[in-house]
Parts: sequence; C-alpha cells; structure tokens
Amino acid sequence: MVRVLGWVGVFGAVAAMIVVLGLDATVGGQPARRGNLRTATISEYVYSPGSWAFVGAVLVLAAGSAALLYGLIRAGRVRLLSAGSVFMVLWVVGLLAVVAFPKHNWVTGPSISGTVHRYATLVAFVALPVAVLLIARGHTVAARAARWLAVIGIGWLTVLFGAIVVGIMTDQRWWMLIPLGLVERGIAGFEVAAMLALGLWLARDEGAVPAIESRTS
Repeated sequence: MVRVLGWVGVFGAVAAMIVVLGLDATVGGQPARRGNLRTATISEYVYSPGSWAFVGAVLVLAAGSAALLYGLIRAGRVRLLSAGSVFMVLWVVGLLAVVAFPKHNWVTGPSISGTVHRYATLVAFVALPVAVLLIARGHTVAARAARWLAVIGIGWLTVLFGAIVVGIMTDQRWWMLIPLGLVERGIAGFEVAAMLALGLWLARDEGAVPAIESRTS
C-alpha cells in the first residue's frame, strides 16, 4: 500500500511538470507571450486558454503530495505531528490556496485574492524543501537526490527573497529586479523534482523504518 502511495506522489510530480512544460511550449510560445517566459510567472496561465490545464496540474500535484505524506506516515518514515509532516501539509495547503485565490494584476491596484496568492506561493515554496530535508533520511540514491534537489531549490529561493529585500530597502518593484518567470520556474522545477525523488524513496521501499520503531522514537 505505501509503495502505491509513493508512486502516486511520483505521478503527481511528473504530471505537473509535463503540463507546465507543455504550457510553456504552446501557450507560452504564442506571439503575445513569446519571449515573456523570463518574466511571466507560471500562475499567469490561469488567465490563458490553458487555464484548465494549469489548475488541474496544481490539484494533481497537491493530491499526489497528500498521498505521499500519508504513505510516508504509514511507512514510519515520518511521524504525524513531526516538523516534516507539518511542512509537507503547508506545501499542500499552499498549492490549494494558489488555485483558490488566482494571481492578480497588481497594476490595477491591491487585491485580497492577489495577496493571499502571493503569500500562499511563498509558503509553498519554503515549506516543500524544508519538508524534504527533514524527511529524506539515509544514504540511498533517492534520499540523497531528494536532499540535493531541495537544496538547489532553496538556492533559487534565495534569489527571490534577495530581490524582495533589495526592493524593500530601495523602494523598487522587486519583481522587476530579476527575471521572475525564470526564477519561479527554477524554484518550482527543482522542488517538484525533490518531491519526485521523495516519492521514489518511498515507492522503492528504500531505508524503511519499522512502524513500531517510529512510534517509540
């Protein structure tokens, strides 16, 4: 059962990546958006002809992440109320909030939906790599890959947060200081890949921890 849940997590990650790459190659390649992938964020696809694909991809990723967490708990890889599981839940909640509160065009003024979307995105981006680093223990190939991918994702995150800090200190539009679309794709790509590796770690039953041991540790 837990191996199946691991493969569900892998499927969710792979499906989401394929959909976004497909949107980048089709919708993102249209004349109106050509050359804008460096600045246009992934969330902007909600206002494109591929909006249904974007929403579906995020929901599949969230469902796969939830299934993976349940499998990790069932396998004794992480305890229910541990920091790792809490950060994984924050990742899932962040993904759901990204869909429930669509991206807003800030040029038209402030928006509650846009504000929630922005913070939900940041919470999700921070929570996933932290969860992976806390959960993926051991020296198996999949566990090491998950940790390294999470670290690279954090590296991309520092670019984003660095721009935010500079923008606040200099009173500039921080999203204009970096190629936001490229940075967001770097963050999302490596973090989803880290989740994929975490799913393989569970699906292949590498470094399993007996449930009775996890309850007493």
